[in-house]
Amino acid sequence: MKVGDLVRWYSVENDILEEFDVDYGIVLGLSRSGVNSRHAQILFEDNTIEWLATEFLEVISDNTK
Repeated sequence: MKVGDLVRWYSVENDILEEFDVDYGIVLGLSRSGVNSRHAQILFEDNTIEWLATEFLEVISDNTK
């Protein structure tokens, strides 16, 4: 995963029913949050920006420069 990649994030909408909401976004930045974990700053379709653990993101289209 790198800056510019298009990613998909499955967020849990309702824990009881296990329904998932799917969001798409672009990776703006990466940060190491520990020895073995990384977070990505994501710009979502609704123009919100959030930091998420990369383990919960799926690369849909990688940014090949």
